[in-house]
Amino acid sequence: MSWWMGAGLGFLRGGPFGAVVGGTIEYFLGKKLQKKLQDSLPGIIHQGEFISCLVIILTRVGIESGTFGPKKVSVIHNFFIKNLGYSSPDLKQLDRLMKEVQSKKPDIDRFVKEYKKSCRDNYNLLLLALCYQISLIADGLNEEAQSMINNIGLMLEVSYEKHNEVRVKYFLQPFKTPYETLELSSSASNDEIKKAYRKMASQYHPDKFSTEDEATVQEAHIKFIEIQSAYQELGRIRKV
Repeated sequence: MSWWMGAGLGFLRGGPFGAVVGGTIEYFLGKKLQKKLQDSLPGIIHQGEFISCLVIILTRVGIESGTFGPKKVSVIHNFFIKNLGYSSPDLKQLDRLMKEVQSKKPDIDRFVKEYKKSCRDNYNLLLLALCYQISLIADGLNEEAQSMINNIGLMLEVSYEKHNEVRVKYFLQPFKTPYETLELSSSASNDEIKKAYRKMASQYHPDKFSTEDEATVQEAHIKFIEIQSAYQELGRIRKV
């Protein structure tokens, strides 16, 4: 029995959503399905949790990027069919979980943490790639979905360079990293980050543009917010 099952689903104890997740975990703890997963994706320590969290995260990203229709469902189905050899009964169990996620729209942070722990960081890039694949279906990658994917990448502790490698594979422009915003390399020390932030925040502080025309003031204000956001993001990652 897995840790999550043994703990009564932990943070989902007794809830209706927890019952569905628990049923999915229990279903995929069967020896036959465990072997399929072990053969295809070795190194996963909590297999039922891994599968459940993967489906929950992908479904939430799919919802965030627009209508969660059959094409998005097929992204999840195809992954399990092609990579794990799952059959129709197995997919029905996944469908039940997807429907519950669409109904409840749970916060995914806790599931990303559990995914990361379950696969011991072996398949973090796989998750990001699947997130982009499902979000680019039909409605396309919108700002809300991109923000969610960015947060997933940060929680998985995927470097900006590796994240951008995934984006390029889907013909997406590399996003501007907070290091680039502060005009630093990713090898910069915490002291260098603080110094760069203070310099740029002072340079683009709104008070310095109070006598300028409206367009210049607006441009400086946007830049100032971008600088603050970059510093805050690095603060969360680097504990600056």
